[in-house]
Amino acid sequence: MRILHSLLILCFFLFSFNSYADDNDTMTQYNVVIEEPAQIISDLKTIKLHRTYFNPQIETFAILVDLLPLFQARANYFKALAEQQMALLQLEQAQWDMRRVQNLQHENIISTRKFREQKTHLDIAKVNAQASQSQSETLRLQTEAQWGKIVSHWFLSAQSPHFLDLSEKNKCLYLLYLPKQLKVPPTTIALQTANQNEPKQAAKLISNAPISGINQQTGAPYFYLSNKVFEGYQQRVNAWIPTQEAALSGVIIPVSALVWHLGQSFVYIKVDDEHFKRILIGQKKRINTENYFIQRTLQQDDILVISGAQMLLSEEFRGQIPTDDDDD
Repeated sequence: MRILHSLLILCFFLFSFNSYADDNDTMTQYNVVIEEPAQIISDLKTIKLHRTYFNPQIETFAILVDLLPLFQARANYFKALAEQQMALLQLEQAQWDMRRVQNLQHENIISTRKFREQKTHLDIAKVNAQASQSQSETLRLQTEAQWGKIVSHWFLSAQSPHFLDLSEKNKCLYLLYLPKQLKVPPTTIALQTANQNEPKQAAKLISNAPISGINQQTGAPYFYLSNKVFEGYQQRVNAWIPTQEAALSGVIIPVSALVWHLGQSFVYIKVDDEHFKRILIGQKKRINTENYFIQRTLQQDDILVISGAQMLLSEEFRGQIPTDDDDD
């Protein structure tokens, strides 16, 4: 029964489709004529286009920051702080012992040698305290030089909500090289996985990234914090950067409306009940995996074919093939 049904549909198409094409291969009022019953059988679908506005964006990429060096810097810093605290306690003890020895010396209870030994212990305690303090300060300055003050503060603070979020992978830190045509980093960008299977996620500007060895072909680096973690903890994601340009006026069309011929993309517009016109789409901006923004060529209230465009293209060119009668 299915085979018989398919043969009936095929016969109906052959006797119902009437195709027309301009002899000079230029645009005419219409390119294809499809009778209404054939449109229903072929499941041809259309939508009416509406004017919308699109904010221009620049597509680039962002890199997930490896936080292991920061975790190591945190461990070294707090170890240095602990050593500093121990050195200060030893210094306090040495100072107390020195005061006691001084009192005993005034009463001629202890020898001068004992007094000198205690003063040496005090001097050593002072040096150790200063060295430990210098060590922790050096680690802090090194971390700030490599990561900036804001990110360093997150990891070198005893209790930081951002550190907890990052360590528990509730948030992600990304590195973005700002395209050279942009001078000021935007406060918010959109991130999306490379396969574009997940929705875009907002990321907030944190600070500049004082990273050495920057490629001269790239712009200035900045840190962005994403409030969500991509599935699979993506190492590299697409980044969409808003520009300062004014919003563009145009229409949005689905990907399914496009057909391709000789490397160019086209859509079909329904002129009336049975006539369809093929339109070249020269420029289009991809909004997401399902839609394009078209600034020119298409207009509001155009009736766009969103299902069946490939069939119309095939039928249009089938109508251009000369028959034996045309050769006579």
